[in-house]
Amino acid sequence: MRRLAVCLTMFVFLFALLPSQAPAREPLTPELTLEMAVERALNTDSSLKKAKKDLERAVEVKDYLADKIDFIPTGPVPSSNAESVFLNLTQAEISRNMARKNYTAKEDAVVLSVHQAYYEVIRNLEKLRVAELTLENRQWLKQVAYAGQRAGTVDALGVIQAETSWASAKTDLESAQKALDDAYQKFNQMVGLLPQDRPVLVDSPELSPLEVSDLDVEVNAIVTSSPTMWSAEQAVELAKLTKRLYDFTNPSAGEPYKAKEIDLEKAEVTAGDVKEQMAKQLRTMYYTAKQLEEQYAGIVESIRLAGENLRVAKVRFDVGIATKTDVLNAELALEQARQGLLEIGSQHEILKMAFKKPWAYGSGS
Repeated sequence: MRRLAVCLTMFVFLFALLPSQAPAREPLTPELTLEMAVERALNTDSSLKKAKKDLERAVEVKDYLADKIDFIPTGPVPSSNAESVFLNLTQAEISRNMARKNYTAKEDAVVLSVHQAYYEVIRNLEKLRVAELTLENRQWLKQVAYAGQRAGTVDALGVIQAETSWASAKTDLESAQKALDDAYQKFNQMVGLLPQDRPVLVDSPELSPLEVSDLDVEVNAIVTSSPTMWSAEQAVELAKLTKRLYDFTNPSAGEPYKAKEIDLEKAEVTAGDVKEQMAKQLRTMYYTAKQLEEQYAGIVESIRLAGENLRVAKVRFDVGIATKTDVLNAELALEQARQGLLEIGSQHEILKMAFKKPWAYGSGS
């Protein structure tokens, strides 16, 4: 009896040592507008928090160096470190302003990335819907082939083709589900949700034309306001200042005056190249957006026609002059047209944002 009591005591003790398994949390399904998603991402993004710290640090360094300035040299001052101190301060001011612009640019990049991820989920939801209808369609055609084989109207090859088509549709559905899960995971990470959560995204992309009254003027204004262009221009100004403050009387100068001239020329070439490349990129975005607008109008009409075809197919089926295959084909055609509309609408929306703020495009978060 005593031995039994000891065994029971040891069992209870060992059971208590086992790690307790917390019940799995049910996936969250909150409704999220685009605005809500952006707000959550701005509060979550770690790189944005780092950019804010970089700005705070740049301000501290600039203020620290400003306190060391006794006077501002307008030219070289022999036997003095005034030039290097002033150059350091100028560089610190540029760094501070660049940190401020980088922070704003990072905010722009986060906003654009959220839009991309949000629309990607919506697009993959529609792809999944098309894949489900396609599988339903192929399943029915496979059943029709089997019935035809029994009736002697479909040969073995026809059955094999129907089975192969069904198997392909099944694989496509599985692929679409995985793509949707991946899109949700990326979006959830941005907005601070767990991978298994399935937020309900309530905003769909609606195409509104990219209005530009004068393309050359608009491109020039966007390039001028770009942090990338500003940084390149500041490099030119710093190279000019370094050249102007060069001290010819300093025997320990590490580089000749000619090197400073070359540095200025390089900075000017870089600034010119940045301006040219960005202008080309903006024009490409503009014309691509306009092409999408033309395609969008055509798909809207195709949706109208597909909807009418489905209505007619259902009426004809109800009165016995159309088959279930006709109805399924019409349903699939309508959903495919809707998918095309979502694709173009989301692409156009992202292009519009990227045109206004190209520095945010492709930067990620």
